[in-house]
Amino acid sequence: MDGELPSSYGVKPKYGLQDNYFDINMGEGCDIAVKIIDLSNDRCIRYIFVSENSSITINQIPQGQYYLKIAYGYDWMEKYEDGMTHGKFTRNCYYEKSVDVFDFGKKNSQHTINYILNINIQNGIVNNNFNTIKIDETEFFK
Repeated sequence: MDGELPSSYGVKPKYGLQDNYFDINMGEGCDIAVKIIDLSNDRCIRYIFVSENSSITINQIPQGQYYLKIAYGYDWMEKYEDGMTHGKFTRNCYYEKSVDVFDFGKKNSQHTINYILNINIQNGIVNNNFNTIKIDETEFFK
């Protein structure tokens, strides 16, 4: 199931012309769902699922500045209602938002930019190579 979640989740994916990208490396400890949020308008441009001990590359991130919302957990459950898919973890759920802002450059820039995100859970403690703060489930799904 690793990869971008379908548009039935309510996220209209946005793609850039350049190959700016995130490499997401999920270590041990849980699965994750990641939302890439545009800093200028707080809209989600991509919604990604990465399972434990997996890696994925999210290509063609549009130029701009972004932060992440991350849901950690196990046992992803999907519910279909009114033409929309709603998904969430049902076990060991935890939610965070990145404090770090990921800058993919200004419009019409010729530079390709990428970020490598390493995410691990060790003994119940989140260990990432970027800074985060805890949020609740309601904030994650906003």
